[in-house]
Amino acid sequence: MAKSRFNIKGTKDFLVAAVLCGFLCIWSIRDAWFPTEKILKKHPHEIQVAFKVPGVIKAIHVKPGDEVTGKMLLASLYDDGYRAKVSEAEQAFATAKTTKDLAVEKKLEILMQARSDLDSCTLENTDVSWMTTHGEEPLRGIVGRILVDSSTPIEEGVSVLTVKPTDTFYIFNKTLALLSFIGMITALIFHRIASR
Repeated sequence: MAKSRFNIKGTKDFLVAAVLCGFLCIWSIRDAWFPTEKILKKHPHEIQVAFKVPGVIKAIHVKPGDEVTGKMLLASLYDDGYRAKVSEAEQAFATAKTTKDLAVEKKLEILMQARSDLDSCTLENTDVSWMTTHGEEPLRGIVGRILVDSSTPIEEGVSVLTVKPTDTFYIFNKTLALLSFIGMITALIFHRIASR
């Protein structure tokens, strides 16, 4: 019988390492392939994108598969009615200022809201923010589905498209599951060799 070149003292350290790697593997598999509701809230598979004001869709400026990066125009509404409200509010504010009306602050609030509503007629990815591991960031990812057609009337908050966000959470957990599985198998092999 040939003498072994390696003399490893029998130990349970490799068995403990295998068990730890096994738990890590199971935990990573659960998070990567079977996420809980809590995980899905923090790391959604897709984000619904909606206008903050009601209106009629003028154009959807992206198509499924487009990459959303930087500052991009995603969709727009017909804004004639909102422009008219801004003009009306500007006139009312100017009149209130010249006549020293006591409601000048209220007229200014109405004007600011009208301008905000007009700005909301265009939907850019920077208007949508989501939490990542690095904090709150503007939306980036790949356009998934377009949920409305041009000339479709929509209500406030109704989703017009979805974006699959760029998120490394699931890739990290899938990699961790694979590496911890390999670590578990390696530790079991060394435990087997050491216990001979």
